[in-house]
Amino acid sequence: MKIVQTAFRAAGWAAFFLFWTVTLQAHTPAGAYQIKGLVTDSVSGKGISYVTVTIQTDHQGVVKRLASDAGGNFSFALDSVGQYRLIFQSIGYETKSTLLDVDGKSSRIDLGKIPIAAGMEKIAEVAVVAQKPLVKTEVDKIVYSIESDPESKTNTALEMLRKVPLVTVDGEDNIQLKGTSNFKFLLNGKNSAMLSQNPKDVLRSLPASSIKDIEVITNPSSKYEAEGAGGIINIITTKKQLDGLMGRVSAGADTQGSYNGGLYLSSKVNKFGFSVNYNYNNFRNPAGEFFSSRENLLSSTNRFTETEGTSKFKGLSNFAMGEASYEIDSLNLISLSFFGVRGEYGGDNRQQTREFDINRNPARSFDNLYHMNNGHGYVSGNIDYQRTFKKPDKTFTVSYKLDHTPTFSESDNDIIGLLNYNSYRQKSRNDATGSEHTFQLDYYDPLTQTHQLETGVKYILRQNVSNSDIFLFDNTLGDWKRDETRLNDLDYDQHIFGMYAGYVMKLKKFSVKTGLRAEGTLNDGVFRSATDTTFTNKMFNLIPYVTLSQNLDKGQNLKLSYTQRLSRPGIWYLNPYVNDIDPLNIRYGNPKLDAEVSHTFDFSYGKFSGKYNVNVSLNSAFTNNTIESISTMQPNGVRVTTYENIGKNQRYGSFIYGSARIGQKLNLNTNFGLTYSILESNDNRNLHNEGFSYNGSLNARYNAWKNGTISGYAGIYSPRIMLQGQSSMFYFTNMSLSQELFKKKVTASLSVSDPFRKRAKYESEFDDPTFRQTSVNYNYNRRVRVYISYRFGQMKGEIKKAKRGIRNDDVKSGGDSNGSSTSGSSSGGN
Repeated sequence: MKIVQTAFRAAGWAAFFLFWTVTLQAHTPAGAYQIKGLVTDSVSGKGISYVTVTIQTDHQGVVKRLASDAGGNFSFALDSVGQYRLIFQSIGYETKSTLLDVDGKSSRIDLGKIPIAAGMEKIAEVAVVAQKPLVKTEVDKIVYSIESDPESKTNTALEMLRKVPLVTVDGEDNIQLKGTSNFKFLLNGKNSAMLSQNPKDVLRSLPASSIKDIEVITNPSSKYEAEGAGGIINIITTKKQLDGLMGRVSAGADTQGSYNGGLYLSSKVNKFGFSVNYNYNNFRNPAGEFFSSRENLLSSTNRFTETEGTSKFKGLSNFAMGEASYEIDSLNLISLSFFGVRGEYGGDNRQQTREFDINRNPARSFDNLYHMNNGHGYVSGNIDYQRTFKKPDKTFTVSYKLDHTPTFSESDNDIIGLLNYNSYRQKSRNDATGSEHTFQLDYYDPLTQTHQLETGVKYILRQNVSNSDIFLFDNTLGDWKRDETRLNDLDYDQHIFGMYAGYVMKLKKFSVKTGLRAEGTLNDGVFRSATDTTFTNKMFNLIPYVTLSQNLDKGQNLKLSYTQRLSRPGIWYLNPYVNDIDPLNIRYGNPKLDAEVSHTFDFSYGKFSGKYNVNVSLNSAFTNNTIESISTMQPNGVRVTTYENIGKNQRYGSFIYGSARIGQKLNLNTNFGLTYSILESNDNRNLHNEGFSYNGSLNARYNAWKNGTISGYAGIYSPRIMLQGQSSMFYFTNMSLSQELFKKKVTASLSVSDPFRKRAKYESEFDDPTFRQTSVNYNYNRRVRVYISYRFGQMKGEIKKAKRGIRNDDVKSGGDSNGSSTSGSSSGGN
């Protein structure tokens, strides 16, 4: 309760801060001249939903572009007098153009009703640039047209993402879809490791002018193989064919000693184009404290265990991505892309462990001094050949994709026995590598405006290798000696053969999208330990999908969908490497895990307008063989954690998203989710846990002055229900200030995280028939950040890419190279 009170107190201060900011700036006019009107059907007189309104002049071109609301109302502000041309366009209606004279006699102009006639668009009447609606809803997705928004010429991709329905970007630039961070990023329909692992830096460096559309896929179809509870954000880049060069350099630092820098370059010369994005990040965290207490229900000798200590870590990361393309002719395109990540982090820890018998008499104790160093990498590249046809959007694509993921983990710890515990020194290293080769063919044919067909075949070869070495220091020899009894190596291959077919029918207000994916999987591996174990298994899955969509009046729609999901364990879950850096808490992976199969149902209602958006959804998911992190206690006081397919999950959730634009300067959005979870094991342990969990957030962004913004946000998460206990409740707050300078070429920002508390407390509980444990961690999250970027050059066109390509997102992500994660997150795509 104290945390809740503190969270609301922090939210109150944030609201107070924003209120007075708004009040003090209220004297600043939203625009010198306010214009409004209503677009109506020339026959019925009713307002027309989402009409695209373009304001342009002869010498400036497009000044603004906006969409009317669901009732046909629109309003905008202009800063200067003059003659403007207003262009109104909507699908199924003729394009209408009218002149607007702003003479300065009145600051408020009401254009009244503007009737437009039904019929084909007559775009020859006036020069209109890229006349597209800003927001468009389809059967399984919502599309925001970035290229139709004039602000895309100067903003970054991250700034434009704040305008996309169902997406929120808080003051720290953290991104959520439908209130959850469990979603998948795709780039041109392909899995992007860069966007998945570091979306803030990538999107902050990416000019919005390089993006055509942003698609929000809330109910991914059967062609998307993996998970992501919130759905998919698919960024479609522009494909113009003009020359140019542009770039952006950026740098940042914070009060904890972290710093970063980045460079983005994009160029196109005739038929050849390329883009490169590089970022470097050096981060530091101050020392935090941790405490834990545990009761071993299997032993009276080692009944109670108490541990306390400190830990701190620092690290660095590098990532680069690039694209290139060559247009053979107007119908044939070859495109290539690559991206890579290399990171390393390490830390020093000191902890003391004390054990007591059932009468609270000291049983044994020791100190553990250890240093750890972990590294990870990701290198990926793909090549696509795309054949298009004279028929618009009809495509045939041949793709190959290579992914290589090297990781390592090493530790050096010194155990100092204090009472009834032997001293020793140990060091260990684990090298794990995952390689993936994917071959894919895709065919898409919009048969008519009503019927669309897509199909494809795929083969994936995944190769995972893990090798580990453990050394003990021999005091007699004065040297390190390998422990031959502790061999935990893995050689694991996975072959996947798949094909999919999808069909879409679009009527005037009703749409159906359905599909089926068939997949065969062959797993073949060798686990080398004291005795080698060979394992082989085969699986075949039929994965259906269907979505029904009904568009209602005034921008409202209903959707009902069902899909089945398949999520395979990644190398972090399979890796048998035993991490015993803490001798009383041992962790390792399980090479015999099977894929998860889940069933998901979703019903949603949405209403979208120019001033506010609302989305309400009800969903449920059922899985009978989830991969769960399971901990058991040994009689000698050692807790052992691994992964097993023993989970049986039922989740029932409701979610509400809302956003509103108040006047011309203030934007608010909020998310609230409520979930009831039932978790149980399907083995003889009879583990069971159930309960409610919730989360909520409020974000505000205020355009306080010319090219300057003030932002604030606050949120709270309830404890997360787990099979063996629950995680900690926590809340977060942030405030930031941003200013654009020198014709928006320079952006400078200042932000503060967690300003209302010195340190954050995270408490978790575990409950098992063999033990009970409570853990408390204190982290110092308060920090002040500064960031500056400079944009240079001018890009008249962007790099072409194949419209379709490879998406391999069926692998369950999470865990770590030591198999030490207590829970795994999943992400999805095709």
